[in-house]
Amino acid sequence: MSNDSIISLFLGIPIGIISGLYTGIIVTRYARFAELRNEALRIIRSIDFMQESSFIQINNDHDVSRLILISSDMVFLRHSKAGELVNQLSKEIQSTNIAARSGQINIIDYSNYYGD
Repeated sequence: MSNDSIISLFLGIPIGIISGLYTGIIVTRYARFAELRNEALRIIRSIDFMQESSFIQINNDHDVSRLILISSDMVFLRHSKAGELVNQLSKEIQSTNIAARSGQINIIDYSNYYGD
């Protein structure tokens, strides 16, 4: 083996390790973000609602409070814009649910909020 081959080998190993670690960190962060996004969608999609006489009955919305935890995890992963959006979404869902339960909005408006 020539000296150039030995030097290339010794320089290639640390560069390969560093690039592998960096790629692993990026993939891990992306996978965690995708997992949090899917969890937020699952929480929202699990909300059931139906019209009663003067109010809207809402079921399975007990997990909406977990959106705050998802938001804080996103901010921790340095996805601050997504974390703020999830936090705002949580507040909107909770206020809309309170208005729907008290009869302040009808089923059509609630359905439009839910769809958005």
